[in-house]
Amino acid sequence: MVDPQVLLFYDADCGLCTFFRTWVHRVDRPHRIRSIPIASREADPYLARFDAHRRYGSMHAMGPDGEVRSEGRGLLVLLGGLPMLRGLSKVLQERDRGIVLAEIAYSGVVLLRDALAA
Repeated sequence: MVDPQVLLFYDADCGLCTFFRTWVHRVDRPHRIRSIPIASREADPYLARFDAHRRYGSMHAMGPDGEVRSEGRGLLVLLGGLPMLRGLSKVLQERDRGIVLAEIAYSGVVLLRDALAA
């Protein structure tokens, strides 16, 4: 197994989050992404700077640069870890509109999660 290039921090108590994590691992054939539950002690060194609301309020991802990004920007880091979506991630990260689009897409997923939880 290859050392992971991306860390995905997800809420293991959220059904949609766990479904998304499972999907990511199914398409991650080269095993470049490693997932870590947000509530685990293993996540503490990476997420210590976030208060509880911020930590549990969104997904986070850390790329090879060692920077933890959240929400839409975190989604772009995550996509960059998937070979079939790496190019798309790079194009979106290089453009302001791409980052805005990623934030909108992430917000849509959060709205879906909240609607399913209600």
